[in-house]
Amino acid sequence: MIPTREQELAVLRSVVYASLFDYPLEPAQLESSLIGIGANAATIDRWWRGSDLLQAAIEYRDGLYFPAGRSDLVATRSRREVVSREQLDRDRRILSLVAHMPFVRMVALSGSLAHLNAEGSADLDLFVITAPNRVWSVTVATVVLSKLLGWRRRLCMNYVVSEHAMSIEPRDLFSANQIIHLRPIVGGDVFTRFLAANPFVKTLYPNFASPKPASPQARKPSVERVLSLGIAQLAESVARGLYGWYLRRRASTWQSSDQVRLEPECLKLHTSSHRASTLAKFDAAMAEILAREPVTAVVARR
Repeated sequence: MIPTREQELAVLRSVVYASLFDYPLEPAQLESSLIGIGANAATIDRWWRGSDLLQAAIEYRDGLYFPAGRSDLVATRSRREVVSREQLDRDRRILSLVAHMPFVRMVALSGSLAHLNAEGSADLDLFVITAPNRVWSVTVATVVLSKLLGWRRRLCMNYVVSEHAMSIEPRDLFSANQIIHLRPIVGGDVFTRFLAANPFVKTLYPNFASPKPASPQARKPSVERVLSLGIAQLAESVARGLYGWYLRRRASTWQSSDQVRLEPECLKLHTSSHRASTLAKFDAAMAEILAREPVTAVVARR
C-alpha cells in the first residue's frame, strides 16, 4: 500500500517529534499521536511498509518506531520507564496532597514523568485546574505545605488555571503535544471539559482519545463553604499580591518570559520553556530527512 505524500509526512513528523525527547513510539502511541490525519495502527504499518521514504527514514524494532540509526532509543526508553515508575511511587504522597487541597478540581502529571520518560531525579511537574478565583491561593498554600513537609525541591506547580481559563495559548503543535501527554490523576470530568475548551488539539491530533478516566475529584463542600465565607477571598488577594511580587522580582532570571503568565485565573511559570528550541529542532530534523529523500520515492510520486 503506497501512501500519499500527506500520509507519509504525518507518520514522519510524529516519529521525528517524539524522537526529540529520545522517545520511540509503540504502534498504539503512533496512532494516537499521528499529526494531522486519522488512521489506525494497522493502516500506519501498511503505509510504513509501502513507502520508500518511510522505509529509509524510520525503523521498526522491538515493537517500537524510531528514526533510522537511533536504535539506542529502545534501551533509553526501557531504562527511563523504570526510573519514572520508581519516582512516581516515591511521590505518591505529594500527588495526594495536591489532589486533596480545597478548591482543586483536576490534577494531571505533565513533563517527562507523564511520559514515563524521566532521566535522573526529575521534577514532579503538575498541571492543575482550580475553582474560579482560587488559582493563587491554591498554588501558594500547596507550595508552603510542600516546603514544610520537605517536598518543595521535587514539586513543580508550573501551570495552574481555573475553570474559567481552560483555553490554552498558543494553539500550536507544542501545546497540543503537551496536552495529549497529560496524565490526569484526579478530576477526569474536568479534564474532559478542558479538552473541549481546546479543540485545536483534535485538529492536530485527530486520533487522540482521552486516556482512561481519572477518578473524579472528591469535592470538599464543607471545608470550601467555610473558607468561602471570607477567608478564601482574602487569601486569594494576599497570595496574588505577595507571590506575584516575589515572582516579578525574579523576572530578570526568566529565560522565556513570553511563556510566563501572572493573571488572576492563570499562573503559568514556564520560565525556561523549551518551546522555541523544540520547534526549531523539529523543523531542522524534518528538513534534513527530506533532503536525503530516496530518489525512488521522488520518482514514484511523479
